[in-house]
Amino acid sequence: MASESDQLVAHRYRLATELGRGGMGVVWEGHDTLLNRSIAIKEVLLPPGLSKSDRERHLMRTAREARTAARLNHPSVVAVYDVVEEDGRPWIIMELVRAPALDEVVATHGALPIREAAAVGRQVLSALKAAHEVGILHRDVKPSNILLCDDGRAVLTDFGIATAEGDSSLTRTGMVTGSPAFLAPERVRGLDDIGPPSDLWSLGATLYAALTGRSPFERGEPMATLSALLGEEPDYRRIPPALHPVLKGLLKKEPEERLSAAEADALLLSIGEQQAAKHDDDDDERPSSRRRGSRTTLMAAAAAILVVTVGAGAYLKLSPEAAQGSARLPQTKAVTPASTPANPASPATPSPTPTPAVSRTPVALTRLWTSPDGWSIQRPTRWKGARSQAYTQWTRPDRSAHLGVEEQYATLDPHQILRDAEESMTGAADVRTVRRKTAPQGAVDWEFTWTAAPGHPWAAEGRVYHEVRRAMVAGDTAYVVSWTVAEEQWRRHGRMMRQVMGSFTPGS
Repeated sequence: MASESDQLVAHRYRLATELGRGGMGVVWEGHDTLLNRSIAIKEVLLPPGLSKSDRERHLMRTAREARTAARLNHPSVVAVYDVVEEDGRPWIIMELVRAPALDEVVATHGALPIREAAAVGRQVLSALKAAHEVGILHRDVKPSNILLCDDGRAVLTDFGIATAEGDSSLTRTGMVTGSPAFLAPERVRGLDDIGPPSDLWSLGATLYAALTGRSPFERGEPMATLSALLGEEPDYRRIPPALHPVLKGLLKKEPEERLSAAEADALLLSIGEQQAAKHDDDDDERPSSRRRGSRTTLMAAAAAILVVTVGAGAYLKLSPEAAQGSARLPQTKAVTPASTPANPASPATPSPTPTPAVSRTPVALTRLWTSPDGWSIQRPTRWKGARSQAYTQWTRPDRSAHLGVEEQYATLDPHQILRDAEESMTGAADVRTVRRKTAPQGAVDWEFTWTAAPGHPWAAEGRVYHEVRRAMVAGDTAYVVSWTVAEEQWRRHGRMMRQVMGSFTPGS
């Protein structure tokens, strides 16, 4: 939340909290006092120095765009309710969707799984198809304009620079609008026949970013980005092979060679079905996977131990093979009856039933895990794991500790990787650096503390955590290994932290 307000717009719409701010305007959470419902309000910021006629033209354009967007009635499009003028500025009244944007989700959780990326792509395609059928181009499809709801709904928002095809008054200034890293080449070249394929290109770049964290053409500076967009091909090494055909088809530089919406949808549907079919196999490859069958077998074996009658010379043993992939149960050694001195003159007296001597096998604190990409690490046992395309993580069940490994390809400078990480810390507050230092093999460590904010994917809200992030480079791949523990437990886990961090081995 950037700021709060109690302003009333058009004697009806009350501004409450600023949700976000960009070059095109400010978005507020508000309240419709007439209909008594929560709303989102976009305050459109007009460029400074406009003449009176230009301001009127801008207001007319905004009103037309809002009316055009209001024609759309689609579950994956944020609804536009009204457009009003206040203080010489246009205000767009919209549906309030309480959900994070795609770029926030990727920054917080890592790359989307293949099946989820395909589902998001299909929903946005459906929204664009509905818009294109009534002559509307979105013109700014990008991760920050796609909201991901908890129920799986993906919503395309911000038709604030959308245009109706054939309306020359909306493009009279000749301005190229949109985010450079997600612009279609024909829009950069200033071609006149801009159509639906330009939105499909932007969707392709958006799906690429959902799988890697950034546009395939992002170079950190607008002109370098536009140059890469016009003259370079994307690097697909970090993209799962299943998604290569649809992304390569959407990112063709010539619009007439690009996939149509129907062709892209068919490919994404096929990907989703394939991923669903092999979902059980994928679960086996994830760090957290543990089949119910082996868990049931282990429980049955443990129950069997309890009903064995212990007699002279009897012993109990559960072989490790009986519980593959699970923690080994304690074993019991052979029991020998207690010996008594030989005394033929004394009548034989029954010996008491011996108590088995149990020898417990220590449970290993860590276990080697090797990624399909070739890197390996000693991860803590009994922690819950999850794996996406570029990020693997394990979390202690009580949410007091966390281990993560991220693969990166765009930036190969460990210092810059950690600077970027510090600038993009999400889901955390009160970030305080403890120290920075070099680590073995050219790695760099950043040690810091932070407080978990509401909605953090694994940490407990309000709890203070202590973390070390280590960035290192091996060949053309950068790795970021993070170890996080609740502040009050930091010293207690120092030995395991050193063992786990030191065990990381990059892929070959």
